[in-house]
Amino acid sequence: MSSPREEDSPNLDDVIEPQDDALPGPIAQGHGKMPDRLDDDALAAATEQERVDAGLQDYAPGQVPPATDPLPEGSSEAADRAQRGLTEDEEGR
Repeated sequence: MSSPREEDSPNLDDVIEPQDDALPGPIAQGHGKMPDRLDDDALAAATEQERVDAGLQDYAPGQVPPATDPLPEGSSEAADRAQRGLTEDEEGR
């Protein structure tokens, strides 16, 4: 038998290696690797992260913090509406 030549072996330079797998790990309960209950929020977060890792999206929207700080307790409703940009001028539109 002859040894395989270098040109006959597959070129694996284009293979993408995942940096971090965002999917939850399998649990030892239930059927095979399928968990009894799927967490929809965890699956949605994992899907967002995988889209970012694949270059389909620039960022994961679920990981973006709110644009403003929350108002302190006891703040008026008018202050809340003003912070959200809902002023009286825009209410009538």
